Amino acid sequence: MKFGHVLKERLKNEGFPPEWVDSAISYSQLKKCIHRLTDELAQVGLDPATLGKLLRHVEDYNAATAGDNEERPFEYILSGDPPPESQDQGDTGTSRTPRKQFHPKLVFKVNEATGALHSAKLDEETKSKLHMLALETGLSTLRVFDDQDSSSITSGDSATTVNGPYAAADVEKPAGKPTYRRVEVPLTSDTEFFSTLSSQLSGLEKLQEREQERLHGQIEELGKQIAKLTDPGRKSNKKLVGVWRQIFQLYVESGIFFGTTEVDHTAHDAEKAAEKFQTFADTLVEKGLVTQFKKPENLEALNTFLRINREILQGLRFGEINRTAMMKILKKFDKKTALGVKATVPKQIQYPEFSEHLAKAVCAEVNNQILSHVPQLDDYTCPMCMDIEWRPVKLRCGHVFCIRCLIVMQTREQHRCPLCREKTVVDANSDNLDLELADFLKKWFPDEVKAKQKYNELMAGVDQYGEVYKEKCTVM
Repeated sequence: MKFGHVLKERLKNEGFPPEWVDSAISYSQLKKCIHRLTDELAQVGLDPATLGKLLRHVEDYNAATAGDNEERPFEYILSGDPPPESQDQGDTGTSRTPRKQFHPKLVFKVNEATGALHSAKLDEETKSKLHMLALETGLSTLRVFDDQDSSSITSGDSATTVNGPYAAADVEKPAGKPTYRRVEVPLTSDTEFFSTLSSQLSGLEKLQEREQERLHGQIEELGKQIAKLTDPGRKSNKKLVGVWRQIFQLYVESGIFFGTTEVDHTAHDAEKAAEKFQTFADTLVEKGLVTQFKKPENLEALNTFLRINREILQGLRFGEINRTAMMKILKKFDKKTALGVKATVPKQIQYPEFSEHLAKAVCAEVNNQILSHVPQLDDYTCPMCMDIEWRPVKLRCGHVFCIRCLIVMQTREQHRCPLCREKTVVDANSDNLDLELADFLKKWFPDEVKAKQKYNELMAGVDQYGEVYKEKCTVM
């Protein structure tokens, strides 16, 4: 099945909002531009086979003359100017990097003195047509020759510049070297192609800004709701804080959109992200976390959280579809014209990372506005015992340990902080107790604090009476 049909069906059937579909890259419109461009090239004898042979020959010529600063005899130039300042702002007023307006040019260089188009092998029909183009630039005695013919040509009359639709570029006359004049092949459909593509990419950028702003509002509102539902100061929330913590811990560990391990630390494509999201959702059900929400406001908040993630996934799919459409149409451009722009155009035009950028921005909002309302135990564990920092002690260097681990280090005369190696353990005392952090941990992790306190009391008895104390406590 042809890609144009596949693209149309995917945009139609994958549930994208109508506004998204309208903003997608129009593959069929760009394809029509390519057809018109091939007709224009054929009119001057530059069918894909001929043009491909010319440009390949030029690559060999450029490689052979590297460092000679000679004019390239035949090339396709992509140049652009930034748009007017009025276009620097999107619909939302967000500042964006101006997108270039492209003016591509297919040009060949001719020796002003001899009229030779060197390093190019042309058939008679193409020579004749390029010859006519050169005459229109004002080179009244110009003829187009192959390399083996150009050496026998004597200098023609001095060329004069004629203002016309194919005006030649200014000519430099370095001492002791031949001078060249640039002749532009008259094309309009390639300008239409790149202008259309650039305009459609700008539309994707504006859509990205609108979607980011929309999701920002939803995430901000959900964050306020989560903060209210997980406030440990409210008696009705105490049992549910742990449930929300487990949900968010599973979410972070799932690494749905971005890898968080040393092996996997890159952004995920839509397929991989969808698999990880499904695994996360299945785990919530398997662990019975959803059924623990009896009140509708908790279920509503969880469903909103899941929906936001599904919308991020949808943005990933949409972005990947459009990127594929862009690469496919550039490949077709090269195949039909032999102009060889696929490798350079993405750098020139700068495809907007609709999916990845949106995912990054929205995931950052989720972390800041939602996950941050429910502290995770991993952020408050002692780096020595890897358990909660019961009665936390903050050293002069800023690092925090639980009091038992600090006492053990001092007993063993380990005077330096294990993390930064500063000599801060030896002078720590009761003044280093972080009472504010202790209250915070008791408020948010009451079960963990009680368990750690019980464990410390047990180990204090072992320190005093030996291992037999454990057996005594077991019997009791």
